[in-house]
Formats: sequence, C-alpha cells, structure tokens
Amino acid sequence: MLFESSLSSPDTKGSAPFIRLIIPFTAGILLQYYLDLNVYAFLLVVPLLIFSGLYRQFTAAWRFRLKVWQALVLWLSLFFVGALRLYMADLRHHTAFYPQFYAPGDMMLLEITGPPQVKTNSISAVAQLKYIRHNGHIISPKGKVMVYADKRLKDSIRWGSLLYSNNTLMPIRNRAESSFDYQQYCADRGIYHQVYIPANGYHPAGIAPVNRISLFLYRASGFCIATFNRYLGSGPEAGMAAALLIGDRQGLDKDLVRDYSNTGIVHVIAISGMHLSLLYASLLLCLSWLPTGRRADYLKALLVLLFLWGFTFLTGASASVLRAAVMFTATTLGQFVLARKSNIFNALAASAFILLAVNPYLIMDTGFQLSYLAVLSIVLFQPKIYNLLHCSRKWLDYLWQMVALTLAAQLLTTPLCLYYYHQFPTWFLLANLVAVPLSTVIIYGEILLLLLTPLPLLASWIGRCVHLLIWFMDLLVKWIGALPLALITNIPCNKAMLVLLYLALAALALYWYHRFREARLTVICCLNFTLVALLYLQWRPANKPYHVQHYTLQHGKRLVSITTALPDVAPAKKFRTNYIFLSRNPPVDIRQIAAFYDFDTLVIGPGNSKRRIEQWKNDCYVLTLRFISVPDQGAYVINF
Repeated sequence: MLFESSLSSPDTKGSAPFIRLIIPFTAGILLQYYLDLNVYAFLLVVPLLIFSGLYRQFTAAWRFRLKVWQALVLWLSLFFVGALRLYMADLRHHTAFYPQFYAPGDMMLLEITGPPQVKTNSISAVAQLKYIRHNGHIISPKGKVMVYADKRLKDSIRWGSLLYSNNTLMPIRNRAESSFDYQQYCADRGIYHQVYIPANGYHPAGIAPVNRISLFLYRASGFCIATFNRYLGSGPEAGMAAALLIGDRQGLDKDLVRDYSNTGIVHVIAISGMHLSLLYASLLLCLSWLPTGRRADYLKALLVLLFLWGFTFLTGASASVLRAAVMFTATTLGQFVLARKSNIFNALAASAFILLAVNPYLIMDTGFQLSYLAVLSIVLFQPKIYNLLHCSRKWLDYLWQMVALTLAAQLLTTPLCLYYYHQFPTWFLLANLVAVPLSTVIIYGEILLLLLTPLPLLASWIGRCVHLLIWFMDLLVKWIGALPLALITNIPCNKAMLVLLYLALAALALYWYHRFREARLTVICCLNFTLVALLYLQWRPANKPYHVQHYTLQHGKRLVSITTALPDVAPAKKFRTNYIFLSRNPPVDIRQIAAFYDFDTLVIGPGNSKRRIEQWKNDCYVLTLRFISVPDQGAYVINF
C-alpha cells in the first residue's frame, strides 16, 4: 500500500528513548514561556547534576534502590534544560543586547544581512549591529535592527553592504492608520528598533562576504519566479506555481487563498508536510524495484534523503518544510540505515526534540503543532481506517488510500482547528481528493519546467500544461467553496471541550489497538460530555440575552466598550459599530469579537496585560483588522 509503506506501523515494538526525553523538555519550555523564570531558578539543576555524577559511584544495591530517583532526576534535569533553552533563546536576556550600550548619536556599523526590499518611498532591509561607539569605547553588541533608507539608495545599498551611521535608533511602533502588526512581526524575529538613513546620512564601509548557500537559495528562488512568470504569465497561475514549489505567496490572489482556506486545503499552498509525505511515499514506490540487502538499503536512504533535502532547499527551506524534512529524515535513517523501522513515535519525538532545541519558540507555533498532529494521526489511524474496507480493483484501492489518509490526518487536527478558528470545512474530503493529486502532478510539472528551461520550445509546452492544471485546480476549489454549507462557522470550542475531544481520540486509539473495553466507554463518555457542552453553549445566549454597551459619538458614530467576557456563541446578525474599545483586561478573542461586531477600528486601551495585548495585536494582523494600541502608540482622541 502506497502510504502505509512510507510510515512505520505503530504496532511494532522497540525502545523509544526520545519520547521520554521530549515530554519533560517540552514541559520546561512551556513553563518558562508562561512564567518567565529568573536565571537563578536554574541553579536548582546543579544538585540534580551532582546526584547524576555520583550515582555510578554507589554500589549495585544502592543503585537498584535509587533507580526511581535516577529517573526523576533525569526528568527534572531535562525540565530545567528546556526552560533554560528558552531563556537563552530570548535575545533580551543576552548580556550584550545592544540597548544598554546605545545612546542617541552613537556611531554604528551596520551590515545588511538580506536582500533589500524596494517600497513606494524607501527601501527596507534587516541589518546586523556589528559595532557601536559608545562613550569613546568600541563595543560589539548583540542584535538586529530594521533599516529604512532613501529610495535613491536602492542601487548603493545591497546584501552585504557595510554602513556607518549615527542616525537615531527608534523603537518599532505600529502606525495608527495601519492594520499590519509590524511591531510584533519584527519582535518575533528579534528586531526591536529601526533607523532611517537619508540619502546623505551614511558612509559606506565596503561589502561583507555573503553566505554562499543563502545567496544560492536567493538566486534559485528568483530564477524560479522569473521562469514561472515567463512561461505561465503574470496572472494568478504564476503566483500559485511559486507558492506550490518555493513557498512564495506574494503573488497569490487573496480571494483564492480564502477559497483554499474555506475548503480545508490551505496546506496545499503552504509547502506543508503533505507535499513531502506524498513525495516520500512516491520515492519509496519508485525504489521498490531495488534488491534487498544492506547496500541496497544504504542506496535507497541516500537517494531518498538527496531528493527530500534537494526539494527542501529548492523551496527555500522554510520552517514548515524543514519540519517535514527532519521527520522523514529520521524515519528514513531508522528504516534503511539503522534497520529499525520499529517505532515511528521515536522518530517523531527525535525530530521534535531537535527542532525545539534549535528554536524553542516553535512550540507555540500553530503550524508546528498541526504538522506533528497530522503525521501522528496518519501513523495511528490511517492503517486502521484503510483496513475497514478492502478493494479488489487497483484504482479503487488507490482512491480508498487517499480517503483513508485524508480522514486520518483530519482526526487529530480537527479539535485544534476548532479551538483556534471555530470553523469546519464540510467538503474537506472532496477538496483534498481533488487538490492533493493535482498539486502533486503540478509540482512535478514545475520541476520538469525548470529542468527544460534551456529548451524553450519544450519548456513552453510544459508551461502551458502546468498553466492549464493550475487553472483547473483553482476552478474546482472555487466550485467546492461555493457548494451549500461549505463552511460551518462560529463553532464553540473552549479548552475543556478541546481536552475532551483529545481524550476521546486517545481512547479510540487504545480501543483500536488493544481492544480495551474501558477505552470504548471513555470514547462514549467524552463525546457525550462534549455534546452536552456544545448544546449548553449553543442555547445559553437564548436564555440570557447579551446587552451591548455602546456610546453614540459625533456624526452618528458608535463606540462599544468591552470589559468582560463575551458569550461563546455569536448572534445571527452582527452589531454595527465604528469603534471597539478593550479595557480592564477582558478574556476575549479577536476572532470572537469579529463574529459579534462589524467594526472599523479596534482600540486597545490601558489596563490590559502585556501578554493579552500582544495576542490581540497578533490576531488583528492575521485577520487584517485595523487596530490602535494606546499603551504602544499613545493617546487616541475620539470626539464625542
């Protein structure tokens, strides 16, 4: 079977050490993320390490008695290591963080670390602070800044440029008239200040050497985009081709992105693990003709890894592609090199451990969570769903594999999607059956197009075929998105319901694999409790009407003040207002507010927690809502 062959069965036996390692490591990261422990708290790990060092000096009898304590010490050590890793990843905790060494007027040496982007009136680029001359001392600080320069300098400032400037660093703020959360966007990348450089406000200091691999990837990405624009035209098809192959979404049509999102197949245009999983399974099928043996297995592993990582770098090596590449690298090495295809869970845990060790902030990334849940769900449930029906015809069996894979991937990701987005695409199965095979063929066609670029005639024919396939796929997705009840919105799902749904799924897995009667009862009870909670949340607003507290301003404008929680279910018709004012730290979600109110501007007032303000701002950016943060931008005057 195509997809079963690409993933190890969870029924197999074997050790899984990384599962025992990832749990305390992740718990430590989460604790540090929410509590922001002081560095002195990590001194608690010292006696644990001393105990680990002295453990082997004990006699065999004492080691047996202290075996439980050794495991506890290991868990606590990994717990503190996870917390310490997140603490160290926060640039603001670094002793050389630049704000403490900088004063307005200080001379700085900046290195442009990426390709500058040309905007309407200026150019922008990220710069590394190489040196600061502060109080007569030359200091090598830690940190990056955003550089804005006069547009006339677009030919002078480029990747690798070294610039001397004494222009003042300013904290990055959001513009009141813009809905783009630029401040949060930069903070996520360790950038907290910006500097504007006029045409005569800097001194060039040469060109720094640019990393060859990064430069190669940048040029390869530009070559792909130029090729698609040449052979597919400058329409939406070229933008879709760039998104499918290299993850560049700048040329995508916004309405088309919404159609893909509403049909539950936005992963198709996000270069997600689905792409690499299909390619991985296809590779195993193509290599199945090779003979068995250790040398053949090594050759298979080499070919699979070369293809996977070649495709990863071709797509720009984005975070989502790297996640999938690490997962399948671990699976490939375990299956072909180590001859241990016994435990896919250990491979998943190992890849997660590596990625979180490199960037612990990934634990809060929705894409990271959904990526691992989708793969885990496929491993757990796809074989069981597939075995429910046996098809004699090959084409029907292949279709059933696709259905089983789609249903399996949806099981563990649906609760989290309901919790985050409160909507469900009812035609997700049909959309996946259409888009996934088509997108796979299109990706192969795009790679063939790039390879045939030296032959313009053949490339032109391939380009026409790819253009037609993309047009046809977009047409089908739009049609599916227009079907009745294509998207169910405003589905209530709180944390309690999320836990109940995952308990039900865990019990379902236990029942399928071990036939525990208690597991079947647990599934029924959890689903019943979830249904009761859903009915309660649906009917509660009808029993207790929600009164909108609003004020009338000049020229008939309205302002709604929100200081407490909103009901869990939105009304049938939104309340129209011009302003939403958030104060007193209300426990509300921006998506929930958008479901209740049709508004122009969201005003975040003082008296709200910093963490909640950052979450609101990030959600406003994702939903493209106009907002104003008074704690960040100062007073905002509304005339009554």
